[in-house]
Amino acid sequence: MAEIEPLRSVSIDVAQECIQIRTDLPDAELKEIGEFIDSRFSRSAKFQMDNKKRLALLAVELTSEIFELRKQLRRAKVYYDTMEKDVKNLSLLLDEGIARATSGREDDI
Repeated sequence: MAEIEPLRSVSIDVAQECIQIRTDLPDAELKEIGEFIDSRFSRSAKFQMDNKKRLALLAVELTSEIFELRKQLRRAKVYYDTMEKDVKNLSLLLDEGIARATSGREDDI
């Protein structure tokens, strides 16, 4: 079983703020997350809003994306479950067909 990494305290610069967080994420992943947020945050610079409002806007955008991804994941799971059921049914039909073909050959002998 995989070991759970202990949480560590780190400072991360994101959206023009330095914040202290506790995380088990590796530094490379934290850097990637910070860069992603900074990139998305900078897109709203063209709007004449203070950082607090820009961060709120970004939070709404990202939350909307998360909700959409969750919907897609649910649809994919339904599709996967349906496909898995269909594969089991086809497998049973194949096994049944093989059994009939095999028993038919034995009658010929």
